Amino acid sequence: MIIRKTIRFRLGVLFVVNTVLLLSTLALVFLGTRSLVETNELTEQFKKCNSLYTESEIYYKNFLLEDLISAEFYKKRKSTNTVRSISLLDSALFTVEEVRKHMDRLNDSRAKEMEFLRSDMEQLKAQQDFLMRKYLDLGFKDWGMIGNMRSKIHKIEKTHITLDMGMLLTMRRNEKDYLLRGESKYLKLFDESVEEFELEIVRMYQNRSVNDLTEQEVRTLRANLAAYQFGMHKVVDLMKVIGRGQNSGLMKDVSDLQEKINTRLISLSEKVLSNSESYVKWMMITFLAVFILQALILSWFVFMFSRAVGKRFEFLFNITKRINEGKSLVDFKSNQKFKYDEVSEISNNLYSLDEQLQAANMFSRKVTEGDVDVTYDTKFRETPLANDLIQMRDKFRDVQEEEQKRNWVINGMAQFNQLLREKTKSQEEWYDNLLRSIINYIEASQGTFILLKEDAEGKQYLKLMALYAYDKKRYEERQYDLENGLLGQVYKEQKMVYIEDVPDNYVNISSGMGGAKPKCLIILPLIYGDVMYGILEISSFSVLDAYHIDFLKKLSEIIASSIADMDTSRVVIKLRDEIELQKQRIRYLEGQLTEQAE
Repeated sequence: MIIRKTIRFRLGVLFVVNTVLLLSTLALVFLGTRSLVETNELTEQFKKCNSLYTESEIYYKNFLLEDLISAEFYKKRKSTNTVRSISLLDSALFTVEEVRKHMDRLNDSRAKEMEFLRSDMEQLKAQQDFLMRKYLDLGFKDWGMIGNMRSKIHKIEKTHITLDMGMLLTMRRNEKDYLLRGESKYLKLFDESVEEFELEIVRMYQNRSVNDLTEQEVRTLRANLAAYQFGMHKVVDLMKVIGRGQNSGLMKDVSDLQEKINTRLISLSEKVLSNSESYVKWMMITFLAVFILQALILSWFVFMFSRAVGKRFEFLFNITKRINEGKSLVDFKSNQKFKYDEVSEISNNLYSLDEQLQAANMFSRKVTEGDVDVTYDTKFRETPLANDLIQMRDKFRDVQEEEQKRNWVINGMAQFNQLLREKTKSQEEWYDNLLRSIINYIEASQGTFILLKEDAEGKQYLKLMALYAYDKKRYEERQYDLENGLLGQVYKEQKMVYIEDVPDNYVNISSGMGGAKPKCLIILPLIYGDVMYGILEISSFSVLDAYHIDFLKKLSEIIASSIADMDTSRVVIKLRDEIELQKQRIRYLEGQLTEQAE
């Protein structure tokens, strides 16, 4: 009991010391943890702001790449990209304001930088909104100023007057080249082509003998042409305000603001992460110091504790080693030390386990030797191992019985196949030998072979071919009615009949056999190829098992096949004899004809 108290006392001291060190650690890092939590909250909010702004930029770029060439944008005057970009930018502004307020509460010097960031984002939002409205004013294809400009030239193209299509196409090409490339030379070429086209209209009017052109039509054409040219210059002016790419106009202003905001975000991210890392380093150093102290104290306790329990572990190791080797623990039990500590409880369980294994070993050895009736030690009969081994024995016994039955059926089939191929002097001898072998093999009491015959009038009847009872052959001449009794039932239904508890008068009612009352009666039709050749009837003073019945079913099919082969052989021999007689008759007639001819 002293050793038991000592071990538990040492474990208790170790627990108390580690608990004190842990509480001290918690007290040391409490303030640092609180600051770290607040810093982490700021970091998460700042990451959220950065993510929202980045996503807003993505939608803005998608607007520039997709919506500016989509008629749906100009028709609805908004798109998913514009709505999402503005919404995300608003969310980013809200988050920036939350971070700034949080920093103000912590007296963080970075709050001023967050104020500048919020101002830049608000300015960016206004610039992007103004740029989007300018793009809506500019339009695309049939929308906005470009659509209005092109509607004028479309009126000229749709007129019934025959115009110079080459000049018209040149003018349109110069328009599209400028809108696509934005170079001033294409605008100059556009103006020149407009002037040339206008002069061409005037020449057509002056040459009215060729073109039936009225003064009103000329005025309409020139007015539409002037409106087309004026609209083109308004589009050019607006495109200069918007700018091309990120090098001029509103596009450059938006790009510069985005770059400025990205620079501020990167700078603030580095500062936030730097503060977080410093808090983490301080806490790691504190935890490391406490861990080293705990490790030193724990090492001393482990050393002292290992000396106290080392011998017990060695003793338990020797016990488990002998169990693993399959050796008995009787000598260990008599020489056991340390009987008053925790080891005795473990060793007693191991001794009990050894006794169970020895009982299981003896039981399994006897089963392996073929003793399937061996009983298990009653002391351990209710253990899971015992139950499994007993189930194994029962299954082994079942398998052994099934194997014996299977071998009995296989050997019987082989024996009777050989017997069916043997030649005899007469058909009656063949049936007698076969019936005697069946009765002896299945250990029955008596049996009969009954064949289906036809009389001179073609009427079928059942004729007794062989009868064997009580190890003696009986010679009787019997015929049976096809309409009555079990024989008649088997003949009509062509199915097996099996009866147990046969009544005293079963012979008069259903059977062709006499003698004492049997315990079971089986009547099998001999059928091959849907043709019935006879009946096999067997009675026994012991009940037949299922495998006996299955064996008799298979054997009845083989016997019916052999009977069919014998019938076929007799028919072939008879036909051969008739053919030989006919040949002799033909030779005789040929000799008579030859003599008459001479």
